[in-house]
Amino acid sequence: FTLNIFPNVNASIIVQLLVGVSPRFAKLRKEGDLESRRSLNQLTRLITLIMAVIQSIGIVSYLKPILVNWSYTLSFEIIIWLVTGAMIVLWLSELITDYGLGNGTSILIYTNIITSLPNVAKTIYIERNSTIGFVVSIMVLFGLIFVSLYGIVFLQEGLRKIPLISSKQLNQSARSRLVSDYYLPLRFNQAGVMPIILTTTILVVPNYVSSLGLLTKFDLPIEPTVAKALYWVSYFGLILLSSSFYSRLVVNPKELSNQLQKMAVTIPIVRPGIQTTFYLKRVINRVTLIGSFMLATLTVVPNFLEAT
Repeated sequence: FTLNIFPNVNASIIVQLLVGVSPRFAKLRKEGDLESRRSLNQLTRLITLIMAVIQSIGIVSYLKPILVNWSYTLSFEIIIWLVTGAMIVLWLSELITDYGLGNGTSILIYTNIITSLPNVAKTIYIERNSTIGFVVSIMVLFGLIFVSLYGIVFLQEGLRKIPLISSKQLNQSARSRLVSDYYLPLRFNQAGVMPIILTTTILVVPNYVSSLGLLTKFDLPIEPTVAKALYWVSYFGLILLSSSFYSRLVVNPKELSNQLQKMAVTIPIVRPGIQTTFYLKRVINRVTLIGSFMLATLTVVPNFLEAT
């Protein structure tokens, strides 16, 4: 179970990208019937299998220098073991979802994080920075954890409310329009944790390629501190870009405008049609930028935790 649920998560990201790019897959998602969902689920499982094979080959290549009895037979067996474990985890996540216990993928990711907390606490205690003192280090640690939790809750629950007026309210008085409770919620974090997982997957690729010996000609003498700084800058930038891109795939201003027009609902002081589309696009870009920056900032907090 080394691969855990991550091949399925990467497959889900790929399928959602296909839905946002390909009209054929977008049509399947819009139809929403049993056959369409079954087709998308089968595609997700197939891509999960492919991703599991690719990641297993990378792990085998990484283990090759340290395995004394390495052979193609042993490599094939390791790949089969890892792929089988990944598919069993996928099956368990689907069972959790089907039985209504929650989102199976999210529960398995949460379980994976929770089980690693004791080791993280032990590492922090053993490798604590003695220059600033143990008490100060613990205080800084809990302070950063509090800021992180507050930021995560704010990012998850924060939204931009766009007021809406129905056709019936247009015929009422201006005072009645002001007390309307109808609004369009645009969340700051439309992408969830997908950008973090996608960025982590991308940053692991160079390590896999290096284990294959393909980058020996490009090895450069880089200090560990500089390498770590480059890694965190790349991590921040990739999350910022992937979160912005993914959020634009999830929320389509043109589709929202068409749905509002079909429901005979308008935004105050904005005409239906193309003006509503441009208005929604501008607001979505601002909300997405704020949410992406907050998500990227929260992901680099562990860097400060490590420093303490």
